[in-house]
Amino acid sequence: MGFFTPTERPHATKADGEAPPAYDPERTLSHDIQEKQLGVVKAEASMQVSGWLYWVLIVGIFLTAYVTGLDNNTMYAYQQGATAVFGVYPLYTSVIAVVQQVIIAVGKFPIAKLSDVFGRAEGYAISLAFYLIGFIITAACKNFATLVAGTIFYAIGNTGTQIMQQIILADYMPSKYRGLAIGLLSLPYLINFGVAPLITGQLAPFATIMTAPWRWGPGSFAIVMPVAVAPVFLSLALSQRKAKKSGLVPRKPFSLKAFADDMDLGCLFLICAGFILILLPLSIHAYAPNGWNTGYIIAMFVLGGLCIIGIGLWEWLVASKPIFRPEYFHNKDILLPAFFIGFFDFLTFYISWSPAYSWSYIVQGYSATQASYYSNTQSLCLTVFGIIAGALSLGLKRYKWILFAGCCIRLLGIGLMIRYRNADSTAVQVVMPQVLQGMGGGFMGVTLQVAAQVSVRHQYVAMVTAFVLLMTEIGGACGTAILGSLQSTYLLPQLEKNLGAVGVNSTTILTVYGNPFAATWAVGTPERNAFIESWNYYIHQGLIIAICLSIVPIIASFFLTDRKLGDGQNAVSEEMTPGHLGSRKEGVVVA
Repeated sequence: MGFFTPTERPHATKADGEAPPAYDPERTLSHDIQEKQLGVVKAEASMQVSGWLYWVLIVGIFLTAYVTGLDNNTMYAYQQGATAVFGVYPLYTSVIAVVQQVIIAVGKFPIAKLSDVFGRAEGYAISLAFYLIGFIITAACKNFATLVAGTIFYAIGNTGTQIMQQIILADYMPSKYRGLAIGLLSLPYLINFGVAPLITGQLAPFATIMTAPWRWGPGSFAIVMPVAVAPVFLSLALSQRKAKKSGLVPRKPFSLKAFADDMDLGCLFLICAGFILILLPLSIHAYAPNGWNTGYIIAMFVLGGLCIIGIGLWEWLVASKPIFRPEYFHNKDILLPAFFIGFFDFLTFYISWSPAYSWSYIVQGYSATQASYYSNTQSLCLTVFGIIAGALSLGLKRYKWILFAGCCIRLLGIGLMIRYRNADSTAVQVVMPQVLQGMGGGFMGVTLQVAAQVSVRHQYVAMVTAFVLLMTEIGGACGTAILGSLQSTYLLPQLEKNLGAVGVNSTTILTVYGNPFAATWAVGTPERNAFIESWNYYIHQGLIIAICLSIVPIIASFFLTDRKLGDGQNAVSEEMTPGHLGSRKEGVVVA
């Protein structure tokens, strides 16, 4: 089932054996403006006049991908180092990671909406501004509260840049090349896999974290990021300006109310408040005076639940341009990738991956550099197999069974993690599950977006992309919150039980709970063995949850429509296909 405007009728796709309906070349500019928001019209008009700026844009996209990839491969080490320095390491998982994941999820929508309402260049500019503020605050933070503030700004900038990269690819790349382009966008991870651990090993080493220069990590990104994004922003801005001068983009009066309606600000607030108020108590209840029975823990759950319920009521009764359009829930090729594949995949990924950096130091005795290599193994394999998945989708012009295979391989990887999560496991046994998870994730990540994007018209691609990525990131936030809850429920009691049994005093136990890098017992000593046993018990609980929930994406992917990928921007209409894109007839712009 496709996603259509009120004037369109569903039609069989090529996967069903029939060709899409012929494209109507008499679509007028006024009709497009009524149907499409100004930012979308700007994007389509800019593509007609971009010329050499197109290649500047491509170079800029890959520069941005490299720097954001390096950021994603190192920032977690600086954040964990900062919480260790402040003596609140458990709050990295319980607070920092949860807040960051929720904002990364929710933040995609306003940035995508801004790019639809105002333009793609404006979306990049806003994302960069938040990115820079986040880096600066994080680099200068003196306490945990300031670190949280920096994380909020950082997360908005990070998620905004992510969604803008995906939107630009969806704008400029025909559907048959989309999977390969998404895969190639992660190509810089191949370089960062070798570079990132060397950087974190110097700036945030375990042994000297209390005096390490970790602040230089986020500080350097505040300098480098504007340079990387500049070619993208300038090429988009100049193309939009050229399109305006050519008369391809009409002027539309700005209205604050229309802007609020376009953004659906009420829904965005309810999403953010609802998920934060529900997920944070899962992680922090152990630190509350009376645990689950503490007043503010109960209040957060109640208010969060009301906000989640309020989302449906707001979208149904109030919103004039809802984020959660009814068509999303009628289209299985949006619903399945968003709710049942992406959500559960990210949930299980963050349960299994989040503690990997610390676990490798505690259980395997890795250095900071070695731990970074280990925790970044999945990113490396996601990149390699994402490119392979993109090439396969280009050759086969299909995506469904690539996605299905990825779901199965991901399940196998988690199963092997359960088997080889012990101190006596060899390096191959420890690393191979990460390779398999990366392979499965690479196959899934590329085809997941393609499945949703090609099932909608161009007007809706930005919001559908944001919708799918929202649900995947919400899944990640839920996974992080579950892990935080398991940590606060199981880890400290296990440390008290096992370390106490070998004569470690309560002060030291609380110290290594708050900062696991402070544990200096040699591998093989009774204390280190007790420490390892405690951590393995806690990790094992999460992996059992992860492997059970990994079955859901396998089932869901089986029911996807396997649309044929062609030369068009999507698989449900012929808009923006060769011969249609850029046609002009007596002042008429063909979308």
